Amino acid sequence: IIMSRILFLDIETTGFSRQWDYILELAAIVYDDITKEIVDVFHEYIKPGKKIPYKISELTGITNEQVGQCRNEKDVLMDFAEWAAINKPVKIVGHNCKNFDLGFIREKDAKYHVGWNEDGIEIVDTLTLARQLNKSGKISTENCQQPTLAAYFGINYEAHSAIEDVSALIKIYEAMQKLNKPATRADLGF
Repeated sequence: IIMSRILFLDIETTGFSRQWDYILELAAIVYDDITKEIVDVFHEYIKPGKKIPYKISELTGITNEQVGQCRNEKDVLMDFAEWAAINKPVKIVGHNCKNFDLGFIREKDAKYHVGWNEDGIEIVDTLTLARQLNKSGKISTENCQQPTLAAYFGINYEAHSAIEDVSALIKIYEAMQKLNKPATRADLGF
């Protein structure tokens, strides 16, 4: 059943400016929320329109040499928008995705007209969700960064690789969803 598909998303970029920076890595996993299985994966490194700053290479592990022969941002985003449309997710989930990841994708869609479409899709930002869980006392973490949440839930992964971040994000989201569900009769021992 397609109605249970969630698109988990993460990007790595050359910096924080949607207008002047470029996407370096785009990773997305379509996940079936009922069967708990991966349906499809999109992962690609991108050749940016400028040199990758040293601090970004240090953070992400992505080098200018590594992406030198990769496709450009527009071509990758066109394929990604088409891939997402074919997979018909009912939700898009990302960590700080409302401000960062989707902000970048929307800006690039406006620039390149790649056909990105979020109409009718629920956007779930796990950063917002984690802050709500922290505030309500359901979790207790020093901050709500993804590596901190992964450690809190006992999930090992290599941070700042988009494909690793997305894989860990699925597990973090599942753990947070369990905390957010109202107790059932079975949970209460009836």
